[in-house]
Amino acid sequence: MSDWVWRMAFMVFVGAIIGGLTNFLAIIMLFRPYKTYFIGKWQLPFTPGLIPKRKDELATQIGKIVVEHLVTPESLQKKLKGEKFRQETEALVSQKLNSWLDKGLTLEQLLNQLHINEPIAQTNAYINKKIERKYTGLKEQYWTKSINNILPAEWTEELQGKIPDVADHIIQKVTDYFATQEGKEKIKIMIENFLKERGKLWNMVQMFIGNDSLADKFQPEIIKFFNNPSTKTMLVNVLESEWDKLQNKPIDAIFTNMKDDQLLLHTKQIVASIFQVEPFFKKTIAELISPYREKLQGEIVPRILEAAGEYLTNRSGEILERFQVEEIVREQIESFSLKRLEELVISIAKKELAMITYLGAILGGAIGLIQGIIVLLT
Repeated sequence: MSDWVWRMAFMVFVGAIIGGLTNFLAIIMLFRPYKTYFIGKWQLPFTPGLIPKRKDELATQIGKIVVEHLVTPESLQKKLKGEKFRQETEALVSQKLNSWLDKGLTLEQLLNQLHINEPIAQTNAYINKKIERKYTGLKEQYWTKSINNILPAEWTEELQGKIPDVADHIIQKVTDYFATQEGKEKIKIMIENFLKERGKLWNMVQMFIGNDSLADKFQPEIIKFFNNPSTKTMLVNVLESEWDKLQNKPIDAIFTNMKDDQLLLHTKQIVASIFQVEPFFKKTIAELISPYREKLQGEIVPRILEAAGEYLTNRSGEILERFQVEEIVREQIESFSLKRLEELVISIAKKELAMITYLGAILGGAIGLIQGIIVLLT
């Protein structure tokens, strides 16, 4: 009886070895050998292994599976439309934006990073060139024309109507000035200068009247003169006459003493004082957008992401087609070395492949057991 037990155990052992070894060899032969072997002109069977032999076909089929069943327009659309994905994206973008702004990067530094060197000098040069071009264009267009030809008729009429107001303003300013102590001193100096040129007359006036008394007498008369309606009429007539002459003169006749270089220099200085370029470029990005930062994060970023998501959703099929995902997958798999591909598959399915080997051993042992029972019964 014990002899049959040992025979039975031996048959089970041999069956298990054969089953396990067979499955192990089958797994090995999926990848090995990597190349074809020949004996003379005769190709050894089972060379190369299954996967090396079918590598190109395998790469093509995996690419099709990825495109047709994994990375599809529908799966992309579902992912992009997901509320969780949207929230996570907004949070990530806001976090990255805040982190970037908190670095204190200035506009000048940002432009330098974008390979735009010396932005301040370039901007000033651009503004100056625009001023020069504009000045040249305006000069060619208007330099020989009169004010009458340049300004609209309603403007010249309005300016003409402002002359009485200008005359009132001038008279008021002159009257106020001569009514002050400073104005009185000015009257006194003018009288002295006038009488000194007449020699003895000046001595007589000093003897009988005195400088201050004479100024006291002239001051109210001068004020009365300027407050007289006829004075305003005379001034209005003078201003209207001068305005008529001025508006009929060509521009170049008005600015005869003004050279182009001087006028351009003054214009550039005025523009530079209004548009201060350097302080603007020296400010940080955070300072520049600080009035809009809250709106940027609360409204603009979500809108941009929503628009981008909508665009990608609507064009997901076209994008996948343009990216040629199937071709990318196929090329990547084809570029893998056979050893790397074997390591990749084994690392993913190591436990499963081991279980296949064990299963072969178990089935082989079971077959050996069944054979032992048959032999025992017969």
